[in-house]
This record gives sequence, C-alpha cells and structure tokens, in this order.
Amino acid sequence: MRNIQEIFIDDLKSIYKNFFVCIVVVFLMFIPSIYAWFNIVASWDPYANTEGILVGVSNNDEGAELNGEAVNIGKEVIEGLKENKDLGWRFTSEKEAVAKVEKGDFYASIIIPENFSEHIATIMTDDPKKAEIDYYVNEKINSIAPKITAAGANSIVDNVSKTFIKSASGSILAIFNELGITLQNELPTIQKMKNMVYLLEGELPELEQTIKTVQTHVKKAEDIIKRVNDGLDSIEGITSQKDKLVSDVSSYVDSTRQAFEGINPLLRNDIANIRSDNESILVLANRLTGQELPENESDQLVEQGVMRINKELYLLDSMYNLLMRVNQFNEKNLFQGEIQLVDELRDNTSNQLQALNNRAFGNLIELGGDNDQVLARFQESYSKETGPKFNEIWNETETRLNNVQLTMEEGSKALPEVALNETNRTLETRTGDIDKLQNKFPEIETKIKALANKMREIDKAYNMEEVIDFLKNDIEQESEFFSEPVLLNKHSLFPIPNYGSAMSPFFTALSLWVGGTILISMLSVGVSQKVYSPYQIYIGRYLIFFIIGVMQALIVSIGNIILIGVYVADKFEYVLFSVLISTVFTLIVYTLVSVLGNVGKGISVVLMVLQISSSGGTFPIQVTPPFFQHINPFLPFTYAVGLLRESVGGITWSVAGKDIFILILFLIITLILGIILKKPLHARTQKMKDKLYGSRIF
Repeated sequence: MRNIQEIFIDDLKSIYKNFFVCIVVVFLMFIPSIYAWFNIVASWDPYANTEGILVGVSNNDEGAELNGEAVNIGKEVIEGLKENKDLGWRFTSEKEAVAKVEKGDFYASIIIPENFSEHIATIMTDDPKKAEIDYYVNEKINSIAPKITAAGANSIVDNVSKTFIKSASGSILAIFNELGITLQNELPTIQKMKNMVYLLEGELPELEQTIKTVQTHVKKAEDIIKRVNDGLDSIEGITSQKDKLVSDVSSYVDSTRQAFEGINPLLRNDIANIRSDNESILVLANRLTGQELPENESDQLVEQGVMRINKELYLLDSMYNLLMRVNQFNEKNLFQGEIQLVDELRDNTSNQLQALNNRAFGNLIELGGDNDQVLARFQESYSKETGPKFNEIWNETETRLNNVQLTMEEGSKALPEVALNETNRTLETRTGDIDKLQNKFPEIETKIKALANKMREIDKAYNMEEVIDFLKNDIEQESEFFSEPVLLNKHSLFPIPNYGSAMSPFFTALSLWVGGTILISMLSVGVSQKVYSPYQIYIGRYLIFFIIGVMQALIVSIGNIILIGVYVADKFEYVLFSVLISTVFTLIVYTLVSVLGNVGKGISVVLMVLQISSSGGTFPIQVTPPFFQHINPFLPFTYAVGLLRESVGGITWSVAGKDIFILILFLIITLILGIILKKPLHARTQKMKDKLYGSRIF
C-alpha cells in the first residue's frame, strides 16, 4: 500500500513541478468536452431549416368531372403547398423541374400528370384507375435529404387521399341513403299486405270445410264467407295500390343494383388504398431504421405510421363487415375465402400496430412485407374471382326480387278470383254455383299459399329493418369519418425538447471513451524510477488516470448543462453517472494497455469503433445487423449510454439501477483481471515493447 501511495504522490509532484506537463494534463482534461460540445451543438436541431431544401413542383393536371362537378385536384395540391413551409417548394414547369434535379439545383421534384384528376374520378366507374404522382430525387447530393423530400411527397399523397376518400365515400353513401329512405316509407304498406295474405292463408282450411258442408249448413257458410269478405275488403284496398307497389319494388331493384355496382369498385379501391398505405408504412419503417433521426421526428413518423395502420384497420373492418353482410344475401357462402383473407390481414395489421408502438421496426417491416404479398394476390384475384361473385349474388338477389314483383302481380290477379262477395250473392239465388266454387277452390288455394310462401322466403333471407338501418346514414358525418377515421392523442412520458439533448448521452459517453484513449496514448502506464511489483505499478499509476478521468467527466457533464444548455431532467445524477462511466472506461483502456502494451491500445480503438455501432446510441439496436445485436449486451458503452439517457429524460430507477450494477460489475472484473494478469504478462509485454522501440519506428 505504501509503494502504491509513493507512486501516486510521485506522479502528482511530476505534474506540479513541470509547467508544461501541467498544461498538457489540463488539455487532456478538456479534450473530451471539446469533442462532445462540438458534436452536440452541430446536431442541436438539424431539421429546423428544411425550408432551404429545394423541391420543384409542376402541375400538368387538366382536371375532370366528378359527380357532375368540375374538379382539378392538382390545382388544389399546388394551393396547399403554397402555404406549406416544411420544404422549399419551387413551382415551375416539368422540364425545368426534372433538369434542375439532375443538375443538383433541386434535391427532388414532384410532377402531377395531366390525367391526375381524371384517374381519381374513375372511382365512380366499373374500371377505376389509381392516380399517380411522379417523384424525381437526386440521391447522390446528400444521404438524408432524399428521406426528407420523400416525407414531403408522402404528405401530398396523404392529403389528396384524405380529400378523395371523403368525396367518393360521400357519393356512395348518398345512394345507400336514398334507397334506405324509400324502403322505410313503403315499409308499412308492404307489411300490411303481408299480414293480410297470411290471414287469408290461415282462413283457407275453414273456408274449404265450409264449402264442403254448405249444402247442409248454408247459414254457417254465409257467416264464414262474410268474415272472409271482411278481410278481403282490406286486401282489395291493398291490391288497389298494386301498380304503386310494383313500381316501388322495381325502384328497389334498381336501387339495390346501384348499391351492388357501387360496392364492387369501392372494395377494389379499398384494397388498393390499403396496399398503398402498407407500402407507405414500409417506406416509413425503412426510414426509421435506415438513418439517424431526431427523437421528435421519429415520434412524428411513428404517429404517422399509427394513423396509417389505424386507417388500414378501419378499412379492413369495414370490408370484413360488408363482405359478411353481402355473404348473407346467398346460401352458398361465396365470400367465405375473402372473409378469411381479410380477417388474416386484420390480424397482421394489428400486429403491425403493436410492433410500431413497441418500436420493433424490424418486425414491422417483416409484417408489412407479408401483408404486401397477401394484398398483391388479393388484387390479382379480385377481378377474376371476387368481382364475378358480386354479379352472381346480384343475379340471385335480382331473381328473388323479380319473383316478389311477379308474385305481387300474380297475387293481384288471384285475389279477384276469390271474390266471395259475388259468391255470397250467387249463393242466395243459385246454390248450384257453390259446386263451381268448390271445384275451383284448389287452384285458388295453391296461388294464395304460393304467394305466402314466397313472402316467407324473403323474410327469412332478409331482415328489412336491418337493411334499412344499414342503408340510412348521415352522409356528411359518415364521409368525414371515412376521410379521417382515427385521431391520435400523443402523450410523451419523458419529453426531451431538442435533438441535441437527445443525442447528448451518446456523444458524452463517446467523448469519455475518447478521453481515456487519448490518455493511454500520451501517458505512460509504467514506472521506471524504482523497482515495484507489477500489481503496485498497475494500481499506483492508475490513480493519476483516475483523477484525470474524473475531471474529464465533471468538465463535460457540467459544461453540457451550463455552457451549451443541454436539457437534463436530473442534473445531479447526470454528473455522478458521468463520473462513474469515466471511471469504468478509463480503467478498461488503462488495464488493456498496462497488461498488453501497444496491443491494448489497438484493442481500445477497436472496442470504441464496435461500441459506436452496437450500443444503440444512434440507431435502435434492433435495426442493426445480427452481429451487433449479439455483442450489444456485452459492451460497457451500452449501459453507459442507457444510464445517461435516464438522467436526461427522467430516471426510472429500475432501469438505471441495472445499468449502474453492470457498469460496476465491469469495473470489478477489469480490476481483478488487471491485478491477476499484470504479473504473468508483464515480462512478455516488456519484451514486445523493447522490440518495437528497437525498430526505431514505434
């Protein structure tokens, strides 16, 4: 212990007595701070001046007609961009926009083609076409700028999609609304007619028995016929409205046809929109994983991703419910395959949302790829398989509705044949006519029962009130909901106001490792004045490294807070954690050089390089190659950056305690290995050092 103290005091005297050495030691104390401060300030708010990133915009849209109104969506896009200050939009011709991108004057250009509005308007036809925007980008100018301009292009597409969904869904909902109101108005008349037919059907057995016994029970027959005639008076009132009912049923058939014709292109467009949103999620995920982003921008991208995925889930839920409803129009379960496929897509998309919320971007990309393959197959098979199924269901439904119309017409013809008033009058004068009625009764009974059975089939297949509830809606409210079905409420648990502060844990930890590496490059780890034991040299000389390392940590941490204004939630702990990290880093690099000589210096540099990539200080560790993910838990840098992040954002002690424990474990293990290995490796490293010095190169 005395020899260790002697080495340390001798080192202090050497520094104190030599002014030049004092200057160098002070310089060594400040080097990590200079490294950290310059990097933190340089990355303070890199996305505040994106208005200087020039993007050319050219609108060639010639406009179109949608729902009888002239629209020019390209012009609306331009007007919106004029108010947008996110990027430096430059409005010019297509030729100039592309030329300036090629020369590097513009980072990117967006070209709205002449058929842009025309293609969007095709949603109301049987052959909808997806509108396209041409996006040109010069990726050799800068590695980050293309990602920023791509976000601007995606924003344009999102705004156009929102406006389009609101307009198109409003038109389709208007058709459903009109059909629902018509059915509701005629529902009492339809219900009354059904009730009277069922009443007449129930009286048929008694009427038949009465006719058979009329010869012996004339009076009874007259009474029963009078009862039936009372019912027929009401039915005759219904049949007098036959033409109107037939017309209403015909209108219902036409309206239902329009609804089916609207559903088919709507679903096709929904599939295309879901696939487009899924592709945007993939672009967004690749952006989050492919570059170093500020936390606030990363949060914004995650917000956008959550909104897109929620929109996908809403569309998938709507598609699932619609397919279930339409599938009930037939007894063959024609859409069972599509329903299972949409249900699978809903599960995958829910998993995407969970992966995004958990920041598991790699899993998000994998799920997005799976969804894209399923959607591609769905799009390809839609026209060949799904579309014809709608036609088949419609044909079957149309046949049933036509049968209802025909039945009503037949019923109106059959009911006069049951004109029992005339029979009653004839019975009073000519009882022989009862035999004629009895002979014709089976035919009358067959027609009335056929009419009643067909009505029961319709009631069994369709619940008219449910159909009306499904079709009736508030058009404006529903279309507004479709355009933006989900609103995101953001709750920041550990807010950090700027990107520089968010990056300070990484740059601070890196500067402390750099500081330790510079120390082993400039200070000797050996003692030559006297003969000491290897472990005494190891511990005695480390003390001066420890003192300088502590000063480095104090200067960089306090300077971060006071000089450059880094946001730190827990300032005192931030300084203490910096001292602990510097102590661990300094001991590690000192031990490597003390035990292994110059080889240890090389290992220290290699460790620094590996830790920059595998600590998760810049990109999330989950998006790095597997090698870096595997070594991440075994590197001190991982826990140093994590511990500093806790003090910057707000300490969760269960997390910080784990980082502190592992850093102290690194400290203890390094100290034990240094003491144990110093003696057996001392002679070998000394021989290696003598050979290196003897070469007159090192």
